Amino acid sequence: MRLSFRVMLEWMLYRPLLVIFATAAVTLFFAWQLPDLSFKTSIYDLQIEDLPETAYYNNFKKLFGSDEIIRVVIKSNNVFDPVTFRKIEQLAETAAAIKGVRRVISLPGIKKAVDVSGDWGLEKFSAVISPADLFQKNLISTDGKTTALTLVLNNDAEPETVIRNVRQMIALAPKDLMLYQTGMPLVSEALAKFTEKDFSRLPPITFLLIALIFFYLFRKPQYFLIPLSCVALALVWTFGLMAYLQIPLSMLTMMVPVFLLAVGTAHCLHIFSEYLSCIRAAETPLDGIVKTFSNIGLPSFLAVLTTIIGLGSLLVNRITVIQEFAVFAGFGMFSILVIVLTFLPAALSFMSLPAKSPKKQIDAGGLFNRFIDRIVDLNLNHQKIVLPVIGGLVLICLIGIFRIRVETNPVGYLKEDTAVKRNFKDIYQDLSGSFPINVVMGQSAADFFENPKHLAEIARLQEFLDQLPGVDKTVSFADYLKLVNYVLNRFEADYYRLPEEAFEVRILFNNYATILGEDMLTRFMSPDFSKTNIVLLTHISSSQGFLRLRDQTLAFVKQHFSKDLEWEVTGLGMVIAASSHQLTIGQIKSLSITLVLVFGIMFILFLSSKVGLIAILPNLFPIIINFGIMGWLGIELSMVTSLIASIAVGLAVDDTIHYLVRYNREFKKDLDDKRAIRDTLQHVGRPITFTTITICVGFSILLFSSFKPTAIFGVMMVITSLAALVGDLILLPSLIQHVELVTLWDLVRLKLGKEPREGIPLFKGLSGTQVHYILMAGSLTKIEAGEILFHKGEPSDSMYTIISGAMDVFDLVSDDESGQKIGNRVLINQLKTGDLLGEMGFLRSVPRSASVIATKPVELLKINWKMIKRLQWLYPPTAHKFFLNLMGITCDRLQNLTECFSEIKVQDDSAELCNRLNFFKILDTEIQRSQSCCTNLSLCLVKLNFEDGAVASDNLTKDRIFHSLGEIFSEEIRSWDTLHRYEHQTYVILMPQTSFNEAQDYCNRLKRISEKNYSEIDGVGLKLAFGLAELTPGKDETGAELLAKATSVLQHVSS
Repeated sequence: MRLSFRVMLEWMLYRPLLVIFATAAVTLFFAWQLPDLSFKTSIYDLQIEDLPETAYYNNFKKLFGSDEIIRVVIKSNNVFDPVTFRKIEQLAETAAAIKGVRRVISLPGIKKAVDVSGDWGLEKFSAVISPADLFQKNLISTDGKTTALTLVLNNDAEPETVIRNVRQMIALAPKDLMLYQTGMPLVSEALAKFTEKDFSRLPPITFLLIALIFFYLFRKPQYFLIPLSCVALALVWTFGLMAYLQIPLSMLTMMVPVFLLAVGTAHCLHIFSEYLSCIRAAETPLDGIVKTFSNIGLPSFLAVLTTIIGLGSLLVNRITVIQEFAVFAGFGMFSILVIVLTFLPAALSFMSLPAKSPKKQIDAGGLFNRFIDRIVDLNLNHQKIVLPVIGGLVLICLIGIFRIRVETNPVGYLKEDTAVKRNFKDIYQDLSGSFPINVVMGQSAADFFENPKHLAEIARLQEFLDQLPGVDKTVSFADYLKLVNYVLNRFEADYYRLPEEAFEVRILFNNYATILGEDMLTRFMSPDFSKTNIVLLTHISSSQGFLRLRDQTLAFVKQHFSKDLEWEVTGLGMVIAASSHQLTIGQIKSLSITLVLVFGIMFILFLSSKVGLIAILPNLFPIIINFGIMGWLGIELSMVTSLIASIAVGLAVDDTIHYLVRYNREFKKDLDDKRAIRDTLQHVGRPITFTTITICVGFSILLFSSFKPTAIFGVMMVITSLAALVGDLILLPSLIQHVELVTLWDLVRLKLGKEPREGIPLFKGLSGTQVHYILMAGSLTKIEAGEILFHKGEPSDSMYTIISGAMDVFDLVSDDESGQKIGNRVLINQLKTGDLLGEMGFLRSVPRSASVIATKPVELLKINWKMIKRLQWLYPPTAHKFFLNLMGITCDRLQNLTECFSEIKVQDDSAELCNRLNFFKILDTEIQRSQSCCTNLSLCLVKLNFEDGAVASDNLTKDRIFHSLGEIFSEEIRSWDTLHRYEHQTYVILMPQTSFNEAQDYCNRLKRISEKNYSEIDGVGLKLAFGLAELTPGKDETGAELLAKATSVLQHVSS
């Protein structure tokens, strides 16, 4: 994978203009879509479509019509003043003409309904309606100075259009009246307006501040313009995609640009830190770029992947706007990854090598150096203080988590000084609230409410509902039926009541629609009179308030009403409340998915469940801090703040990956964890700290948002990011000292082409788990061809197993009288994949007995006493088998050494023959002489075979025969020939200046002499086989090749 990425990277670096052109083309496509980007934020964004509460609310609207209302509050000195009342009447008529308004409920409208003749004065009208409780705190305040026009909207109405027309109406209203409009549609419009406002000002401010940070860190324009341009391109791609898919900006997706600016520049900061480190040591700009992305490519990919995982986990949340945020923030992160791996290296390729000067970038001077030194000191020397302090903080925050309340409050999203929020609070001071809740009661039987007793049940329930906190007024069919009874009985106060007899009910039902209108009937009663709707006008806007009211209502009716009645508490507020409850479930699911996937990535990367767990703990730390602070400070878990945990985990893991990858690299050098921690913090401490600062600055801009949850989200993201910094710089290094961070198993298996226990004799007979225990503490060492691993005489502190490549074991011989080594290498052994070396000196703790050089590029598995002692302590059975294998290998080496020594000793027992070492030196010398002087050179192999099986098994007899034959051959060879006992039953005769034919005659003579002497050797039957070879003239042959030719002939003759 790394090789393929390197090839792709080099391909791009040699074609930077093509890469930049392709990036520009994609950017132009998305930029072309941007004019179609729209803004749309609605209270309906807060609901989940497939909830049972949503389905019932939709059915409710089909049965009783929309419950969306806009209330226009009118304040004057006296509502019943004729001039004022006429102005109110004109306003009601104007409102009724607005498209989308189903009906306007107002005092002038009531007067028309009850004053059929139209002759009443306002004093009489005031006196007539004063007994009717229906109008108090509904249409008229107790002091008579405030009234309201209640605009009931159609199901298909466009609230934005209605609000705009009402606003125009208010603007043209008489100046002596004070008017304002309020209601759920107004809150929805405010959310949309402030979303657009925040989008237009917060991202540019964020961009500017981050640009200043980059300028301060790097000082050179190109060093901050290039990373900022990467993020800017990602923003264009992201919002271009939103426009292309016709997804409008909402309250949550408005935060995407701030998120991408903060997080994207943080990723670029890591890359630029590595780039500046690599480019100083590079010979060319391209070499610096290749090294940079070779080092940082995988960590960056994994960092972005974990961020995308954190965002993707939000998709399990069923609220649409949260899903949209997850999708487009995730796409933005993917865009950043593509851009930094393609456009960024292409752009960097145009930059020249920096001047050789002391390091200035990313250096805040001595203060920051002291900060890193203090962090290192805390990790290495003060764990007994640091870890308990962190543990105590975690415990306090864990307690705080249980104090968190789930809450969605659309009005609470707005700041105190906004007009919508002021009006929301003002209306219920004089009248009733503008947020309706509907209580539906009924039975499956038709005409259920034609029974007077059942009508009385409505009034009885209203008496209870009127006492509930947050409920300002209840309005029902029973209230309007009382009004109809009151009107039909000439406004006698005693008749402002419900009918008591069935015939009275039928009379009132027949006149209800005539007096009040058909829509006032269908708003409160189903067509078959089986279900009725009680409207609660409340100033409740919080999900907890809605749920509390529902629970209290259902508990009351369950205890005090017939079991045959059916009940439902519904309304937009109830749907939002039920959706809000799903936040907790979604939070648990998304956080669990994020942690499991992050754990899986860490486990795969480091092949250790311990490392996976320890990598999770520092990333859980900021989440616990976040939720703990929210609980102790009373910050609700809302639609916005529910995003923090998954986003924070994804971001915190980014720095964890960068730290662990660097620590892994440092630790493998010498398995010194303390040095590895110190060097890792010195290298990645700066970028981790400055990326945290960048993220904090980016999210702190959200403090200026018009939405309180967004501002709180910004604050909590800053706190969580700082907590993540503590987790990565203090908690993670402290914990990582207690595990072995190694990624060798798959790497070794890949190099060997098989499992390590099959390819390495040291691991023979061990299970895969036992081998894994050993590899957990090993380290890989790479050596290039021609490089010496160690020299003879050096201290022995480790042994090695060859994972790939080949090596030679050699010694330097003394050829002068002083015994000084003059550089002649004597080959002792050739090692291949799977072989063990250095074990003798390591086990005996003595200097190296020979030198080792790589003949090919080599990777070695290094094993030292630290690993073995830990293995013995942790896994005694594995250590036992490990030592048995080591003893077996050592014994095999001793046996081979004995055999080798018997072959290279100075004098052979059979005769005074040339030893192996001198023979090969003579052979090389004669070959060189023959080739340079163009003389003949022949070589003959003589193999001895016994015809008598009994003798073949008698070693003493064989040794006596070999000795005798050696004496015969020594007497018969010429003075310039060389005789050597090549193998146990084979002699070799080297014949300089001898052609093949001459050598053949010479060998035949030796054979005859041997046959003549057979009877002299104890009468034993002996068979000789000869293999003859000649050095080919003009061909550059070696001694080994000449011996191979002779061996081939010998094998043919023997067969």
